[in-house]
Amino acid sequence: MLEITRMVLKVLLLWLLFRKFHESTSWSNSISFCCSGCLPREPLPFSVTGRLPTLVELENYALDQWECFLLQLINSSQVEKGTTFSSSMMKTFQRGLLSSRDGEAAKLSENGFQFLLMETNAQLWYIMREYISSAEERGVDPTDLISFLLELSFHTQGAAYSLSTLTEVQRVAIMDLMELGLVKLQQGRKDSWFIPTKLATNLSSSLSDSAASKEGIVVVETNFRLYAYSASKLHCEILRLFSRVEYQLPNLIVGAITKESLYGAFDNGITAEQIISFLQQNAHPRVIDKIPIVPENVTDQIRLWENDRNRVEM
Repeated sequence: MLEITRMVLKVLLLWLLFRKFHESTSWSNSISFCCSGCLPREPLPFSVTGRLPTLVELENYALDQWECFLLQLINSSQVEKGTTFSSSMMKTFQRGLLSSRDGEAAKLSENGFQFLLMETNAQLWYIMREYISSAEERGVDPTDLISFLLELSFHTQGAAYSLSTLTEVQRVAIMDLMELGLVKLQQGRKDSWFIPTKLATNLSSSLSDSAASKEGIVVVETNFRLYAYSASKLHCEILRLFSRVEYQLPNLIVGAITKESLYGAFDNGITAEQIISFLQQNAHPRVIDKIPIVPENVTDQIRLWENDRNRVEM
């Protein structure tokens, strides 16, 4: 009964993957291939691995990796020295998120700015979609990749799985996924293994489930002052997309929403509704129950400044 249930879940997730990735007919014909793949492999016993990272340690690792990857997209100077990303991952970012001209460094595209304001799980789906879409360019069968991602999403978070059981395609994928923070790699005396993080298991969850479990950081006041209770460089850089960051303390980012900062955001293709949605979805717990979450005079002014800018352009 358990095996049937898991197979049904795999079929449902596969359907979701195909719907999100907008596959071609040839991919759709491969449904039976993906569904016939093996169920999640058995984890390694404690006698082989010894102590593994706790779920808290694993979540911190995943967050650090994901933020580092996104920082590379926003501002590579903010990324710690020695951090490098594979060409396949950077090509994934290039597809719609970055744009470059001959002899010039790649810059965020309009889609790239909008991408940064998405929920983490929505960002993850986007990256996975592009990663699969570019598989054939790397000489990889997309159905093999989908099958492996599907299997990975049903692995147990925090458990260790041997790398020796992976095919060459899966090994390459694991290295790419490690850069994103979906898995952590460890080396033992006789074996090496990968450990799925929450990001990997989120591949089988809905976007609403992911958003519901996220704790916000932002407080917006009626005087347009903005406070973000975070030590993250990524959060600081994202806030710079539409606000003027004035200073950053160890666990607090202080800024203001100004006409000039919003005009800069609008010039980069970010809309007023996206900014308002970001502020609402990332609201700090102490203001989440307020109605409205973001002061009405602030949201109204953001929309007015967007309308003024659009009217001037016309």
